[in-house]
Amino acid sequence: MTSLRMLWSGLAAVAGIAVLLGALGLRRPPAAPVPAVPAPPAPARQWRAPPPAPAPTRADAAAPARIPLYGRNGRIVDLQGDDAATYIARRNAAARTGDMRAAYEIYQAASVCAAAADPLPTFATDAERLQAEAARRHVQTLCAGVSAVQLQERMTFLAHAADAGNRDARIDFYMEGPPGPMSDLDARTDDPQVQDWKRQALVYLQQAGAQCDHFALSLLANAYDLGQLVPRDPRMTMAYAIAAAAARHVALTDAQLRARFGDELSGADFAAARRAGAVLARQDCPAGP
Repeated sequence: MTSLRMLWSGLAAVAGIAVLLGALGLRRPPAAPVPAVPAPPAPARQWRAPPPAPAPTRADAAAPARIPLYGRNGRIVDLQGDDAATYIARRNAAARTGDMRAAYEIYQAASVCAAAADPLPTFATDAERLQAEAARRHVQTLCAGVSAVQLQERMTFLAHAADAGNRDARIDFYMEGPPGPMSDLDARTDDPQVQDWKRQALVYLQQAGAQCDHFALSLLANAYDLGQLVPRDPRMTMAYAIAAAAARHVALTDAQLRARFGDELSGADFAAARRAGAVLARQDCPAGP
């Protein structure tokens, strides 16, 4: 018991000393701060070139450029990825039951094949000739399944489209020319087929001109100038030239007309042609082209 009392007395003395030291501010000095260990420097940022941007998608990236296909009318024809025989077959039933758009499209496709049978012109360089021959072989491959009957029948489809009011078809009938080679056209003036073609081509061009087609009106001026479809007539040439210009919103001046026709037309004929041209322009393009 005596020992326990002595222990509590010692603890009390120690506590008293601690209180006294606290009162006098004599506390245990704080431990020295531990110096901070500097963080390792960040690695230098390395520049890397950004990955290349994907090339923009182009319409011709998936396949080589297509060789344009031209019909005998001079128009570019799109077979929409088909060969000519397949393109025609897809439209055949519709064309034969009155679909004039299908009829004209059949004509266009067959016209490409008909053009491939025409002789190639003379070229200035061998490179141009070789390029044309390669294009011709390409067209002949596309047209391999088209028969001679289909080539002939294209003109029937064209006439149906023209009779239905297709302005392009009316012009194309003239551009096609009569049956047979064009090279000996002048020697075949008495050929009934040539005569029929001239009559029908003139009607179709006049109908297309009445639809305010400046190209048809220009072709009529040219036809009267050359005497190709009708006997040569400078007055009608001038009249249709005036109408063709009006369809393009161009007014030909008297000075321009006299420079072109003054040597061929008398004063009275010039005035008559001027009036005829104004009448044609009003009739063919009453509301403008």
